[in-house]
Amino acid sequence: MVYVIIAALATIIIISHFLNIFSDKTGVPSVLILILFGMLLQLDQVWFNFEIIDKSIQKPLLKILGTGGLILILLEAALDLKFNKNMIFSSIKAFISGSMGLIITALVGAYILQYWFKDLNFLGGLFFATPLAILSSAIIIPSTHTFPEDKKSFLIYESTFSDVLGLLMFEILIGVFAHGNISSSKVIGELGLSIIFSIGISIVLIYIFQKIKSTTKLFLLFAILMLLYSIGHALKLSALLIVLIFGLILNNYEAVFKGTLSKFINHESVNNIQDGFKIIIQESAFVVRTFFFIVFGYYVALEKIVNPEFIVPIIFISLSLLAAIYLIRFLILLPTLRTSTWPEVFLAPRGLITILLFFSIPETLFEGNAELTNIRENIIPGVFLCIILGSTLAMSNALIGFKKIENLSVSNKTPDDAVDSRQEMEINYTDSSSSEDFENKFPHDDKEEDLEV
Repeated sequence: MVYVIIAALATIIIISHFLNIFSDKTGVPSVLILILFGMLLQLDQVWFNFEIIDKSIQKPLLKILGTGGLILILLEAALDLKFNKNMIFSSIKAFISGSMGLIITALVGAYILQYWFKDLNFLGGLFFATPLAILSSAIIIPSTHTFPEDKKSFLIYESTFSDVLGLLMFEILIGVFAHGNISSSKVIGELGLSIIFSIGISIVLIYIFQKIKSTTKLFLLFAILMLLYSIGHALKLSALLIVLIFGLILNNYEAVFKGTLSKFINHESVNNIQDGFKIIIQESAFVVRTFFFIVFGYYVALEKIVNPEFIVPIIFISLSLLAAIYLIRFLILLPTLRTSTWPEVFLAPRGLITILLFFSIPETLFEGNAELTNIRENIIPGVFLCIILGSTLAMSNALIGFKKIENLSVSNKTPDDAVDSRQEMEINYTDSSSSEDFENKFPHDDKEEDLEV
C-alpha cells in the first residue's frame, strides 16, 4: 500500500509537469485541468468503494496547502520583480485597479446576493462577496510568465495587491462581526506597522543568512518566513506583506543596501542565496499548487451542485455575479490602462485565496436561521465553484486568443523587420551602454542573407 501511494503521488507530479507544458503552449491554465482531475477522483467511492482522502481531513488539508501555496506563490512573484521607474508606474496603476476592483465588486456582489436571498443582511452578503472579489495570484502568476514585461508586472502587482487588501478587508469584516465595529486608525496603524516590521526583518534576515555557510540554509530561511507569517497573523499584522516585501528586497537588495548599509553586504553570497532561493520557491510552489487544486476538486460535493433543487439558483446567481465582475473590471481598466483592455479584462480568475476565505467564514454567522444555514451549506459552495471554474474558463479563452495573436505576429516578421529590430535594440541599449557592450551581449552576423522568414 505504501508503494502504491508513493507511485500515485509521483504520477500526479509528472502529470502536472506536462500540464504546465501544455498550458504554456496553448494558454489553457493547468489549474483548471487539476480541479477537473480532482473531481474525477471522486469516482473512487463509486468504482472501488474506497475513499482516497478521508472527509475529516480534507478541509484542514486544504487550509494548510492553501496557506503554504499562497506564501510560495507570492514569494515566487516577488522574486521575479525588479525595482525601476516602469515598475513604480505599473505598481501604482495596479494598486488603483486592484483596490477599486476589490471594494466595488464586493459591494455590488453583496447587493446581488441580498437580491437573491431576502433574509441575508448586508454583512452576511459581504462575507460571501469579498472572497469572490479577490483575484487569484495563484492562477494569474504562473499563467503570465511569457507575457510582455509591462503586462506581466501589472498583472502580478494587481493580483498581489488584491490578495493583500482582500485579506485585510476580510479581517475587518471578522472584527465587525465579533465586536460590532472597528477603528480605521487601528487598521491604518496595523498596516503601517506591518510595512515597517517587514522592511526591518527582511534586511536583518538577508544580513544574517549571507554569513551562514551551511548548505541547508535556504529551507531554513523559508521556515523562518513561514514562522514570521504565522506570528504576524497572530499579532493581526498584514502577514502577506512580510512575505511580499522580503521577496522584493532580496531580489533588489542592491537598491536597498546603499551607502552605509552596502558595507555589510557580500554580493557574491547574497546572489547565491537569491539564485538558490528562486529555484526552491518555484519548485515548491509547483508541487503545493498541484496538490491543492486536486484536493479541492476532490473536496467539492458534486451531488449537491447537480441536485435539481439547487442547480437552477446556483447557475443564475453565478451568472449574475460573473457579469458584475467583468463589467466592473472593464470599467476600471478602461481609464487605468488607457489602452486596449484585452486580454487583461478576462484575466480575473478566482481560486486559492477565494477557497481559503470561504473556509474562514464564521460558523456562527447564521446561527439560528435554518434557511440561511441551508443556503450556506447547499447553494453558496456551488456558486463559489461555478465562479472559480467560469472565471478560469474565461481566462483560458483569453490566453488562447492572446497566444494565437502572439504566434501570428512572430510568424509574420520579415528579414527586414529582424534587422530593424536589432538596430532599434542597439540604439536603445547604447543610450546607457557602449556599442561594444551591445555586441558582446547580442553577437551579430553581418551576412544578412542568412536571415530566414
